[in-house]
Amino acid sequence: MAESSNAAAADAHVEVDTEVSFFSSNKADNQSYATSLDSSVRDYPLEHGRRYHKYREGSYNFPNDEKEQERLDIAHALFTIAIEGKLHLSPKPPSPSRILDIGTGTGIWAIEAGDMYPDAEIIGNDFSPIQPRWVPPNVAFEVDDVESEWPARPLFDLIHSRCMSGSIRDWPALMKQCYE
Repeated sequence: MAESSNAAAADAHVEVDTEVSFFSSNKADNQSYATSLDSSVRDYPLEHGRRYHKYREGSYNFPNDEKEQERLDIAHALFTIAIEGKLHLSPKPPSPSRILDIGTGTGIWAIEAGDMYPDAEIIGNDFSPIQPRWVPPNVAFEVDDVESEWPARPLFDLIHSRCMSGSIRDWPALMKQCYE
């Protein structure tokens, strides 16, 4: 993105609606990044005919428009074929209760995990709220930067992420948060 966009990104601000939370009705908990976001987060900037995320504008280099969403879904299908129909290869508890999908994109992995693990709570995290509204009842999406400090909440049994090599500035810090 252009340097002028990066300068504007530093000044960009997304309003947080503290009246509603995806995960809690306790107003004291609503100051975390899991709160619902003001509609300004959907005021996507356009550059060179492509649409980009608004939240932390300029910090992720790829667009979030329909063309990119199609590419992400095709990549998911290719990964699934490559690993013989599985969603992941990591060892996991027999029945995970909490799963985090970092950089969920279109949410397709989180949605399929919701179907595969109906008793688990699955949270998909991304900069852009591009995920579908109709998802399994155990799947929720949040808009935030996983490199920011995580709010206090129950531990995750499984944390999934893929294709994020160009998106994370400090992998050791992110891994530390995942293990904590």
